[in-house]
Parts: sequence; structure tokens; C-alpha cells
Amino acid sequence: MVKKRRKKKLKLGLALGGGSARGLSHIGVLKALHKHRIYPDYIAGTSMGAVIGALYSADHTPEEIEEIAKSTKWKKIVDFKIPKAGFIEGDLVENKIKKLINNKKFSDLSIPLRVVAYNMDKHEEAIFSTGNVSKAIRASISIPGIFTPTRISGHNYIDGGVINPTPFEVVKEMGADVVIAVDLFSQRKRKVEGPVAKESNFMMELKEKFIFQELLNIKNYLIPTRWPRFIKKILYWIFDKLLYPARILKMIAGKEMFPIVEIMNETMGVLISNLAQEKIKSNKIDVRVIPHFKGLGWADLNRVNEFVKVGEKAMELKIPKLKKKLKIN
Repeated sequence: MVKKRRKKKLKLGLALGGGSARGLSHIGVLKALHKHRIYPDYIAGTSMGAVIGALYSADHTPEEIEEIAKSTKWKKIVDFKIPKAGFIEGDLVENKIKKLINNKKFSDLSIPLRVVAYNMDKHEEAIFSTGNVSKAIRASISIPGIFTPTRISGHNYIDGGVINPTPFEVVKEMGADVVIAVDLFSQRKRKVEGPVAKESNFMMELKEKFIFQELLNIKNYLIPTRWPRFIKKILYWIFDKLLYPARILKMIAGKEMFPIVEIMNETMGVLISNLAQEKIKSNKIDVRVIPHFKGLGWADLNRVNEFVKVGEKAMELKIPKLKKKLKIN
């Protein structure tokens, strides 16, 4: 009698990209997978994708992650500072994540996780797989010019989106037979506007001359010469457009918020979007999930329900194809 060979279970990899608040749609993707009793064996994340991936790998259910996102007072974990290399220090975010995952190391996670960042000193992709998870995530979310770079073992790291926005190759290398890539960039709008400079009186001009010199010093700290050229070029333009002396005086007086944070993120999003789409076009991906945001923006962290529904709907559309790839009923 010939004994039948048992079919090998195919391993599923989940690649979660960045996208600030739009990354909350990853929660909906996980909810849809759970609904069909499909569970990822490997996860790789960039920026917000790393945050969601870490929470899930640390044994939080999709529903628990959704509740965490809803109950988080986002403004209270954003620690603004006088910029040297970014407007947000990031320590409060890191501490929040550390608490949520019980300060786990990668080796403590229930699901193998990789976190993608960019090493500014070596000018190369960095894939974290050992050590402290919250520190790696802090590196991965460091949007250039907004968050200060994270220093780990003598090296400076920024947002992994500048090198690998949707890390589908990473989960493939981890051992996944089938890969889901959640593409947050295909529907992105590309409009960036700067302010219009206004005339000033004599006293204002004197104040502006003083502030102008200070801005030069800040600019040199904010945009280090060692950063990649394409990032420096766009950040120089944004800085000069938005942080002119007359506007700084209004900000100091509390009459105007720092719009550079929003514009920098939008501009980086355009650059990262182009990179993400080119990488996806040139690679064969098993299941590509594309949420359609319809007006939901990068900063809409208070619209968790909508993001989750968008992600869930996008994943549901791909479930038949995924089941076919995994060879399950």
C-alpha cells in the first residue's frame, strides 16, 4: 500500500507599507484575513506598516489594534521641538509602542517580523530582525525633516519608505511562498502648495534679518549634507518656501501652526509613491491589495473606522485569488 504524501502548507508573507494615517488600513486587511481564518506566517513593515505589524506580531488581535488606534491621543504623543534634524523628537511615540508591545525583542514575537529603515551613514537599506522592536520602529517611522533621525549602534536611520516603501521582497526572503503586498500609493494625489510671502514694515524687516540668520543655522542642522541628494533638493525647496522670517514671527506669536510638517510629509509621499509604483511594476507579486482612500489623507488619524473599512474591503476583493494561491478552499 502506497502512503499518500501530506501536502505541504504554503507559507504566507504580508508586506505592510508606509503611508502615515493611511497605514491604518492595514488593520482592515488583517481583519479580513482573520474572517477567512487566514493568518500570515511572516510580516515585513515600513513606517506605519512596521507599527501595525509589530502590534500584531506581539499578539494583539486586529480588533485590539483598531481599539488602540481609536483610543490613542495622537497629539499627546507628538513631541515638537526646535528643529535640528526634525520637528518631532519621537521619544513619546517610541515609549508608547514600547508599552503596547511590552518592550519585546524580535525574538519574543509570535510571528517573525522585519522592520525596514534607511541607514543614512552607509546609504543603504537596513532590515531590523534582532534587538529592541520599539527602537527599530522608531527608526522606520523617521520621516526626513519631520522626525529626528534615530541613532542605533553609532548609525543614523530614517524612514524606510525612502528605500523600500512596500517591502514585499523582504517577506519573500524570509521564506514566504505566497506574498500579499498592501499598496497604499497607487491612488495618491500629487499636489503641494507653498505660502505667499507678504510685505513688511521697517521694524518687521529688522526682525526678519535677525531671524534669517537663525534660519540658516536651523537649515544646516535640519538637512545634513550627508543625506541623499534627491531628498536634500526637495527639502531645501520646501524649507525656503515655508520657513521665511515673516512667517516664523507669526508662528512664534502662536498665530500660525507649522505647515512645513504637513507639506514635507506630502512631498515625501509623492517621492515615495513614485518609487513604490516603479518597484511594484517591475516585480511579480502574488496578491496586490490596493485600498481606495477617497479623500482620506495622511494626517487623518482620527478617522480610524474609515481606514479600517477601506482596508477590509480591499482585502476582501482579493480573498478568492489568495485562496487559490494558497491552495485552500
